[in-house]
Amino acid sequence: MSDRVKIACAFALIFSFSSIDSAISPLVGPMHAYFNVPLERSIWLICAATAGIVLGVLAGPALTSSFRVSRLLAGGAAGLTAAHAAFLLSGSFAFALSMRFVFGISCGVTASALWWLAFHGVSPERYPAMIVVLMSARPLATAIGVPAVGLAASRLDWRAPLWVLGLCVAASGAFLCRAMPGEEGPKSPLRLGRLLGEYADALRVPYAGAYYAGITINRMCYFGIYALSGVWFITHYGLGLARISAALLAIGMAEALVNFLTPRLLRRWGHDLLFTGSLLLSALLLPLFLTGRLALAWAVAAAALFMLLDRVYSMAAIISIPRMFPVPGNKTTFGSLNTLTAWLGLTAVSGFEARWTGTLGIAAVEWSLIACFLVGSALIYWVQRRTVLGRPAET
Repeated sequence: MSDRVKIACAFALIFSFSSIDSAISPLVGPMHAYFNVPLERSIWLICAATAGIVLGVLAGPALTSSFRVSRLLAGGAAGLTAAHAAFLLSGSFAFALSMRFVFGISCGVTASALWWLAFHGVSPERYPAMIVVLMSARPLATAIGVPAVGLAASRLDWRAPLWVLGLCVAASGAFLCRAMPGEEGPKSPLRLGRLLGEYADALRVPYAGAYYAGITINRMCYFGIYALSGVWFITHYGLGLARISAALLAIGMAEALVNFLTPRLLRRWGHDLLFTGSLLLSALLLPLFLTGRLALAWAVAAAALFMLLDRVYSMAAIISIPRMFPVPGNKTTFGSLNTLTAWLGLTAVSGFEARWTGTLGIAAVEWSLIACFLVGSALIYWVQRRTVLGRPAET
């Protein structure tokens, strides 16, 4: 198959499984009624999948070095399809949690196989297009796929749009498996200890431990808002599924579109002003809307601006990684740490929200998210201040 077909199938696969994964939050209303559990307990379905994703992403690079990637992709796609189908057919909340965990592991393994495909399975002239797919498919799923699921579920059974996405996962995964290269080069014995050692070495670089601790805590706020969004809109504004989906569409579109503008903004305004300004404005916006005191339209607008600014300072920080950690050799591990710490943050915060929202109340959870943002952002800013801010790019 041509590279264009591979890229199209990769986009369809990522978009489909990301839409499934992110649709749990707005569907907490129908799910808590279907599984007969408290509203906030439905968030455990997010936590279970995210814990699996962390394990899959962590093991993925070692697996691609030791096994045929075509088989890993086939296994990952099969795991996604089977676990998702079992989740939709289950009437047991405990069994649904276990299937979400399997779904998450399959997500992580599949994502690693797709990164291998980007580096080794497409021609050099198609490599940039493949990278764009890998970086943009998930934000577009959040912006378009998740609201579409919510709007469809508000008119149909909540499982109907998820069945459609499951079929898309199966079809795109099958086509992509057929398109995988026949030759993959030599493989080495599986050594997970070596992979963990690479992460440990990276975290020993000056300021790296503080930076990635800051990223983890900061991401607990960002992902925590999305994980709580269904409960948040119901509690503060009494919205139904259709209006929650419309609000998430507005927020997600703003976040998705700014990804394509940030490099241009960095060239125009410079790293220091853009990073510091977006981080400061985010700190001012967060308590303004998260406490639910604004009118709905203003709250959605403020949330959209907050998420937009998050993309700006996050991308600015990621682009500056070679300057923050100017070590020789392969810097891939630093990029992987961004993914791992983000998912660790989501796992922790979704578990916290599922366990404590009903006990402490939503206001206490909101202020916990605000505290996570302030502590995490302070650590990120401190590292940036010690390594990047105020220094010319060429140094």
